[in-house]
Amino acid sequence: MSSRRHAPTVGARSSGGGGAITPKTPSGRHSAASAIMLFVAGVTIGFVVPRIIYFQVLHADESFFHTSAGHQRSTFLSRKDDASSNTAPGTPSTQTTAPATPVSTDNGASTKNDAPQRAQDSRTPQTGGSAFDLLFPSGRPDSDSASGMPDPPSVGAPGDKLENCREAKSCRQKALVFTMDSIQSRIDESKKGGASGEMTIRIALQNGLASLGVDCFVARSDAEFESQDMSAYNLIFLDPWTWAGRGWVLKGFLRGHTDKIFLLDFFGGDGHTALNGLVPLSRHLTAFPVNPKNTFLGYYVENQVLVTAREEKKKATEAVVRGVIWGKDPKYYKGMHNVLEKIASRSHLVSTAPESALPRHQNIESVGHQTPEGWNRLLSTSKFLVGLGDPLVGPSAIDAITSGVMFLNPHYDSPKLQHYHSQHPFAEQSVPSHVCGFNMNEPGLTALQGCVERALGANLPPLIPKELTVNEYLKRLQKIFGSHLKTTGT
Repeated sequence: MSSRRHAPTVGARSSGGGGAITPKTPSGRHSAASAIMLFVAGVTIGFVVPRIIYFQVLHADESFFHTSAGHQRSTFLSRKDDASSNTAPGTPSTQTTAPATPVSTDNGASTKNDAPQRAQDSRTPQTGGSAFDLLFPSGRPDSDSASGMPDPPSVGAPGDKLENCREAKSCRQKALVFTMDSIQSRIDESKKGGASGEMTIRIALQNGLASLGVDCFVARSDAEFESQDMSAYNLIFLDPWTWAGRGWVLKGFLRGHTDKIFLLDFFGGDGHTALNGLVPLSRHLTAFPVNPKNTFLGYYVENQVLVTAREEKKKATEAVVRGVIWGKDPKYYKGMHNVLEKIASRSHLVSTAPESALPRHQNIESVGHQTPEGWNRLLSTSKFLVGLGDPLVGPSAIDAITSGVMFLNPHYDSPKLQHYHSQHPFAEQSVPSHVCGFNMNEPGLTALQGCVERALGANLPPLIPKELTVNEYLKRLQKIFGSHLKTTGT
């Protein structure tokens, strides 16, 4: 790409937009017109296409309507996406693009075009090639954060409903939120069952802050974000893309306010060299406590999920010897048929993936897309949820635990993103009674078979990991943001 190439802002129009090139260009200007056309095509391929691919591929697995907490999430999202947001209704839908992703060599080092090196960020391209190759190196894990957004939590703790300072008119501080998933088009897609991974973390954060007296304003477009007065906010929440302007440098209007910036970074990572000196890695907030350089934010699970799971188990007229396969996207099933057939020799298996993605076996079937109630019922009346290695650390594993189902957790021969030694290390460490680990590359799959037998013989109660209860979540918020909230009296 030319050194003059730059990233359009979110929702901005292409610099070579309609009318820039007319059909009757004089012959002497053909080369200039062609250059403009190539530039526009380059911008589209280099920025728009990768961002579309990112959201479609990274979150292609479970719709957030497919989780045991999906009912609470979908109901919550229907209330203008998040109750603590003061975003005006009717904000126009936008398509977002990110700053230019630097082209990298095979060893992951960025070449010096117009973007600085991403300092081993998990999203730094490792190889050249297509837009997909540039955005996702081989082995790039997927997030099932599309599983969506649980509401308020707690394992039997009293008062597990979070207060909302907006409703009580008691908000004393303000926070600004602008992330890729806060773009209006992403919200609209999530309501229809589309991906809503990072929404899980973001909306929980907005609810939690509202209970601490912080009013969150959610920007729905780059223009709306840039129109805000940064000095009016006590906290500013961005993500690994929305902080950056042209050439992967901090957006100018954010300068002087970096002490208030936190990044919602689902997987975590080593950040970006252009930002790390201003926003330390400890202010990268992750979905689960895996990367020691970052800070665990997480989310919370509503106690009602446990009540529903118990009711579903009581309704079951007979014991169901059945397991559920985690993964809706057919790509997760490639090379996994032998693993599934091994399990199917002992237990019936169901999947929400298309029939064409599954191995032909009398004990394996597709049940198709599920409603929130259907997914909740499917998990609660099964014996286990088996992972296939991807998507990485999605909420579905937690859904299994809150449904009283054992999660069969695949371990990797080598860690993904340096820190993830299994598909869901947090679940296994937090609730070992409900998780059984195995190596899918083990000859004979003896450990997997042992996990299946353990699951079939278990009678597990629905429970919420302690770290995802409302009480623990609010404690984390106080610890992370205490210095910013100290003047609120909370």
